Amino acid sequence: MDKNDKSSYHHNIPFVGGDYSGQLENNLPHGWGKLLLPNGTQYDGEWKEGKPHGEGTVYYPSGKIYKGEFYKGKKHGYGKLTQPDGKRIKGTWENDKLIKILEKLKSRDAFTKRQQDKDMINIQSLTFQYGSGKGIFDLDFTVEEGEVFGYLGPNGSGKTTTIRNLLGFVKPGNGKCTINGLDCWNNARQIQKELGYLPGEIAFIDEMTGTQFLNLISDMRGSRDKSRRDSLIERFELDPSGRIRKMSKGMKQKLGIVTAFMHDPAVYILDEPTSGLDPLMQNVFVKLALEERDRGKTILMSSHNFEETYRTCDRAGIIREGRLVAVEDVHSLKSSQRKAYLVTLESRSDIEHLRSVGLELGNISKNTVEVYVSGNYNQFIDALAKCNILGLEVATQSLEQVFLKYYGREAVSR
Repeated sequence: MDKNDKSSYHHNIPFVGGDYSGQLENNLPHGWGKLLLPNGTQYDGEWKEGKPHGEGTVYYPSGKIYKGEFYKGKKHGYGKLTQPDGKRIKGTWENDKLIKILEKLKSRDAFTKRQQDKDMINIQSLTFQYGSGKGIFDLDFTVEEGEVFGYLGPNGSGKTTTIRNLLGFVKPGNGKCTINGLDCWNNARQIQKELGYLPGEIAFIDEMTGTQFLNLISDMRGSRDKSRRDSLIERFELDPSGRIRKMSKGMKQKLGIVTAFMHDPAVYILDEPTSGLDPLMQNVFVKLALEERDRGKTILMSSHNFEETYRTCDRAGIIREGRLVAVEDVHSLKSSQRKAYLVTLESRSDIEHLRSVGLELGNISKNTVEVYVSGNYNQFIDALAKCNILGLEVATQSLEQVFLKYYGREAVSR
């Protein structure tokens, strides 16, 4: 099912004591959806036959966050639990119980300190300016080994220019960038042997078939093992037998992904990797990226897709007009969002009651008021209990809305 197909969404459905917004099948949550419970607990992820099933995230009122796999409504498989103080546990769950700890970190600061010698991608004061005056300026950030790092920004912000520097296609005007300790300009050839690259605009040899192109790239890399390549072809439902010039945009994108991943590199640099893919194949890509991360691979991916970034990335760097404006932990950013509720009341006196108890009110239209809640759910519910309520809708901020403070509305709308 397509989580982006709003026609398949049903809002404000009473379900297990909360409000469900998402896709349905046989009147049960099935596909992609969100459930918000009265106590503030929120599940955001995949559903099957009315139960969380697949990839998902739970935000608890205490500030804890679980991101991982679910099976028939319970945490089951690989997952990561983050405490409010930043302590994190990566492990394996079975029937909601943690059965094996794979990694335990005291805090994000401790994690950064422990990983200082394991920064796979390191960008220091990187500057590259075109004759027009545009470019990238004084960029500083790192991508840790075993991390998926999202690189977000509007068109023309400098994402592709940064990637061109990392690949050694251009020489920095100032500063430097390294991959696995190797200078990207001086050691480009050596770096590219262990690099998987997917450009934003792929240039194929159109008269070749997909199979011929893959064979050519494998021969250039000196790779003879085709098992991983064949597995990726099957996974993305790619038919490489036809000529590339006759392939659709989506088929060419699949061919590019297979090319980038088939030699099992240690580092991936992916420029808009899901561009042209249908929603089903987008999900296939997200699962592949998470699997590679769990194998210790490092991924830097630029994207315009905020939901994809949230599902895939650990952190995100935000670039605007060639300058890095923020580097944020994606899931902490998501959990910090405040939630808006549209409450329709019987009388204006009920609205005044909500105001009198200290709730933050937004737009008021007749007897409908927007109420903002950020952790004070008990106060919110107690106040509603003293009013005559005719309707209640949930309008949770998307990750895109959270990023608006960095982009500005005009930039996001492009």
